[in-house]
Amino acid sequence: MNYSFTQPGKKTILKKVSRIWWGYIFLTLFIFAGFVAMLKVQGYFMRQNEKAAIEMQQQMLKEIKEYQEMMIIEEEKVQFETYIASQNNMLKDSVENLFDLIPEQITLNKIQMEQYQLTLYGTTPSKQIYTFLLEVPLRSIFNQSRADFYMLPNGWYNFVSISKLNQQEEAQP
Repeated sequence: MNYSFTQPGKKTILKKVSRIWWGYIFLTLFIFAGFVAMLKVQGYFMRQNEKAAIEMQQQMLKEIKEYQEMMIIEEEKVQFETYIASQNNMLKDSVENLFDLIPEQITLNKIQMEQYQLTLYGTTPSKQIYTFLLEVPLRSIFNQSRADFYMLPNGWYNFVSISKLNQQEEAQP
């Protein structure tokens, strides 16, 4: 028996409007989950980039230290070269002054220069010429000056002159 004039409709748990809202809620949750997943992936890539940047920074710092060490070595080389150049100029000036000091009557055969000593080997016509023309200037420059003479068959003399500076006085400014 039927008490209604209308046919009964299908009854569902959710109404059409409720299904639309649940669809929007699930869509929102899906978008939110996708957004969170995208943030996590970006965070992962950012951490990877950070690690790579830190490694690169450490490598660059290491290279900078190596370049600084190389620069210090090169500066030492330049300073050493400057020192050698100044020593060579001083030696050149000393040799020029020494040759200016030697009179024309005296002939030098050999010169030995050390840091605190000068040794001259040569020939002189007489002991007096050596004494007045060479020994006096040598005594004014050096603390000690001594000469040994050997007579030659022609009447001239071979001499060996050793002149020394005191090392303590040379070391003081």
